[in-house]
Amino acid sequence: MKILVDASVLITLAEIDALYLLKELDGDVVMPELVADEIQDEPARSELERARDGWIRVESADEEQVKEAMKRLGRDGEPRGDAALLALATGYDEAVVVTDDKPLRNACKALGISLSGSVGVVVASVETGVLEPEEAKDLVVAMDEVGARFSASLLRKAETLIDEAAE
Repeated sequence: MKILVDASVLITLAEIDALYLLKELDGDVVMPELVADEIQDEPARSELERARDGWIRVESADEEQVKEAMKRLGRDGEPRGDAALLALATGYDEAVVVTDDKPLRNACKALGISLSGSVGVVVASVETGVLEPEEAKDLVVAMDEVGARFSASLLRKAETLIDEAAE
């Protein structure tokens, strides 16, 4: 299974010192080169560089597939990371796209590509025993505080999902 990670998720997890959660997921963590290029701010940039030395693989997406993905996303102009992520995902038999970007999530749903987000990474970490439920809830609050901008309903749903994952 390929786990394709968007910049926003990596940045959020790096901001709360929880990037290691991606490493614990069941699959190979992959990031398109265009997504990696979007990550310029610290601490995410340094965390990505360290992870590239071990467990995150950065791949280039086929240019024609990226152009097709740009169309699917309704984007014009220079190729973007979200299009490269979608292009790579369509090339794998088994892939999960981890993003909080709504247009990308909608395109993945339309194509039948499995999805997760930053909250899903935390919930999966509870399911596998990497995190205790209270730790997970604290991380979700921390994500919101560093700019993930979760709605109140998503925060409540995250708490419910964490509780269910712990059972």
